[in-house]
Amino acid sequence: MATSLALAGLALTTPSASATDWSACLQGSGDTQATFARAAKVSGVPEDVLLAVGYLGSRWSQNAGQPSVSGGYGVMHLTDEAVSATSAPAKGDTNRGLPDRAGTMSVARDETGLSLQRLRTDPVANICGASAVLASYQPGTTAQRPAAWSKAIALYAGTADRTEALHYAGLAFDVLRSGATETTDLGDTVTLAANPDASLNEAAVEDDRLLQPGVQELECPATIACDVVEAQYRSTGPSPTQYVNYDLADREKDLSIDYLVVHNTECTYDVCTKLIKGEAEPNRFVSWHYTVRSNDGHVDQHVATRNVAAHAGNWYLNMHSIGVEHEGKAGEPGTWYTEALYRSSSELVKYLADKYGYELDRAHVVGHEEFGSSNYKWDPGPYWDWEHYMTLLGAPIRPDRRGPSSVFTVKPGFTDNARALDGCFTPARPCPSFGTNYVDVRTAPSDDAPLVEGSTDLVSDRNARAAAGHKFYVVERQGDWLQVWWDGIAGWIKSPKGETADVVPSQGEVVEAVGKPATVYQRAYPEAAAYEGTPVPYQGQPVLLGADNKTAITLQPGQQYVIADKTVPTDYYFAKTIDNSLPGDKTVVTGQQKYYQVWVGHRFGYVKAEDVQVLSGR
Repeated sequence: MATSLALAGLALTTPSASATDWSACLQGSGDTQATFARAAKVSGVPEDVLLAVGYLGSRWSQNAGQPSVSGGYGVMHLTDEAVSATSAPAKGDTNRGLPDRAGTMSVARDETGLSLQRLRTDPVANICGASAVLASYQPGTTAQRPAAWSKAIALYAGTADRTEALHYAGLAFDVLRSGATETTDLGDTVTLAANPDASLNEAAVEDDRLLQPGVQELECPATIACDVVEAQYRSTGPSPTQYVNYDLADREKDLSIDYLVVHNTECTYDVCTKLIKGEAEPNRFVSWHYTVRSNDGHVDQHVATRNVAAHAGNWYLNMHSIGVEHEGKAGEPGTWYTEALYRSSSELVKYLADKYGYELDRAHVVGHEEFGSSNYKWDPGPYWDWEHYMTLLGAPIRPDRRGPSSVFTVKPGFTDNARALDGCFTPARPCPSFGTNYVDVRTAPSDDAPLVEGSTDLVSDRNARAAAGHKFYVVERQGDWLQVWWDGIAGWIKSPKGETADVVPSQGEVVEAVGKPATVYQRAYPEAAAYEGTPVPYQGQPVLLGADNKTAITLQPGQQYVIADKTVPTDYYFAKTIDNSLPGDKTVVTGQQKYYQVWVGHRFGYVKAEDVQVLSGR
């Protein structure tokens, strides 16, 4: 099933060309009133709505095919792309000089097949083209009451700002209520009869899903200091697929936000701020939602949370998460993660959890390194104090089950879990002994056994590290050692009994492969059938790869892995252009395939429900 977000922000183009025979609109009298009547009949848009919209733009005059000061042409004021631009405000907190309006001319061309030149210069074609635009903005609408067309009228304004769209629609309804009569520059007399009962449906306009760049409203708790430093949103080349640096969406309505992703910046606050604004490296484009500064915990918002930022290297995770960067360097222990940073970040994350409803646990407050991604990332790294952070979030990592359990949660402590790793700083050199957030996973129950998957003690080598908050199933115990399943193979974690234990007993259910190995997926994408009948191409179901980045991870029959979430959304958001010019752009495809999110090693993966059975973790 696909749900198309209504025509958005900078382009307001339609997903597909209209099948209407627009030649019928072009044939007949060139009288302006007669053309409006004919266009209404062919398009299905009420004649009085067409007249009101035309009156706002030109008072029904053609103006000899010359553009208005804002780039509108003809009777219906059809606009070319990017007809005007905002100025750069002193605070830099709006669209920063980017076009704030979208063209209706190209929509009219795509819907009718008429050339841009004819739409500009031929008044009949201009009216027919505009009726096609309005029909495309509210497809399937057959009602003739003007109120039923409130959304289409607002979208015709071509603005990404809801207030402006409402204002424009309100003006059109003023004209509908008062009526008008004009003699045009073609010598025709055109009349719109007054309709005193015409009433704008503001609720329909509010639900029009106008997708907006920029941060219109700072989203931050009152308990911390926050500002706006906007990420770029602009074209970078001639193709509409060439743009930066995030994707417009309406995630409060169409995509759930289920994860908060913790990152570290790997640059100083000043440099990162310049990167966000495109000032540090002109050809490097980055985006995330927030940055937390180290020395004082100051927070900057870069992307509105309704939009999808490019922060995780995993489109599914991007679709469903908010990314927060923390000023720091993952390979420089103790240098960056201040208490001010931890506390401000936790206040922000609690505020966002309250707003969006994601869970404050380690299955949903996650590190970038804990999901498969297109780029090898290992932030926030071994020196991020997960236990302290989760305590600040009001969700401490602690036993949630009395007595013995086959499910455990990793809780190694931090300051008393000091290690001297390799490869810190630049150039790489041995790391000083410092607290870490993980326990090793070895190939056998011995301190001398190699780490699983050929891992090393490099600070960046994440493949054999069970981080604080992760859950596993105990296959067996040998002395101080616990056997677990890890990326499809057996691994061993050392955890002495008693107060020095590195794990705590936990509640939880587990999955086990049924009959044959169960593939682990990197993203919970829909099945192929969900895309049928939509203009969105099938995206496949990418698998999670092992440490060699080549071999797909599978769960073997008889192996048990703890479930992190049983209510995973199965969807895909198609967002490929800056101007909605691809068929189906800004469409959510929702599937019927059911997935479970599971801990499979140092990362999370998704397994199909039919490939596994769910068992109690006792």
